[in-house]
Amino acid sequence: MGAHADPVRSVIFDMDGLLVDTAPIWRRVGDEMFASLGADISEISASGVVLGLSVGDAMDLFCSYAGVSAADRAALEQRIVEGVVDAIGKHAKLMPGARFALDFCDRLGLAVAIATGSTPPVVDAVLARFGLGGRFAAVCSACEEPFGKPHPSVFLTAAAKLGERPSACLVLEDAVDGCIAGKAASMRVIAVPGASVEGDPRYAIADLVLPSLEHLTDDAALAVMGLDAVPAD
Repeated sequence: MGAHADPVRSVIFDMDGLLVDTAPIWRRVGDEMFASLGADISEISASGVVLGLSVGDAMDLFCSYAGVSAADRAALEQRIVEGVVDAIGKHAKLMPGARFALDFCDRLGLAVAIATGSTPPVVDAVLARFGLGGRFAAVCSACEEPFGKPHPSVFLTAAAKLGERPSACLVLEDAVDGCIAGKAASMRVIAVPGASVEGDPRYAIADLVLPSLEHLTDDAALAVMGLDAVPAD
């Protein structure tokens, strides 16, 4: 969508599917936990419809689909989160270019934050597994906001914690709902879709679509960030 005159000063990262490959973990654990109640959510969980949603919003959708009672919902969500945290500690992998992107931001002197739909225990598990706890100036969860993505509140909270104007922030997202949220927050957005949603025309809302975070130094990405070239070491 063209270059920006002013360079960004902060970068806000989504987490699930952007920094770490947790989508298969969420899907497996969720399917197993709902199955333990006699409910099959595998068709909808595999469809990608919850991509980018907060845990609470995803649970609302799954429980409505599966006919799970409100009385069972809270305990089920806790079991799922606990299962995901356990699996992250054993099996989670960083997405291609995740550390590269963080190192690049450090090199440019950009403040970085996480703005995710995951719950704080899951965020903590990811940061601990990969030793990333000290890399972010702010960590924000949409579970602590009145509304999850595609509402912009979690991104606006992240910008406020960074002490930054939204227009000086770049959002990196893998989900359409996250891209919508970033643009609604008046931020620049670079999308990095997963293979299962690659080519979805809705990503046109982003300023740019990249195949991976390894391409964050491409000329087109630098233009979105308001940079003429990669600064010399």
